[in-house]
Amino acid sequence: MYLFALATPYWGFSQPVFSKEQQEVFNTSVIIGQAWTENNIDTLEKYIAKDYLHTDVRGHALRRAAWFNYVKDRKAHGLGNPGLRFEDVEISINGDFAFITGTNVFTGAAYVGNDSNDNHKLRFTQVLRRENKIWKRILFQATYVVAKE
Repeated sequence: MYLFALATPYWGFSQPVFSKEQQEVFNTSVIIGQAWTENNIDTLEKYIAKDYLHTDVRGHALRRAAWFNYVKDRKAHGLGNPGLRFEDVEISINGDFAFITGTNVFTGAAYVGNDSNDNHKLRFTQVLRRENKIWKRILFQATYVVAKE
């Protein structure tokens, strides 16, 4: 595994060596993750497909408009995450579709409500589609990783 760091000190991730195309997909996923933590609607508009479906860790399925409303609500309440890491990422590309699995580790209150845990680890699956040379996320699903007792 290799460790790469972005310009911001809050971001780090480990990953295997990717092909150029896989790296483009991974970079897009990181950009989306960072935009989510910052509630950056402009960036999310660019990389989230019009037919987007987001299934969160609680099993709620949100279409694009509902998910954007969730992000806007987080922004209105001053909620953001100071850090996010990608681990154990695997990427498979089939034509104009990319399939990503991995683990996200993030810190900070991630949800509006009574979620007091400051560290979250989740397994995710993402599907991206290439549209006019831009990878756009069309599907996201996440599940909390629960520590074995």
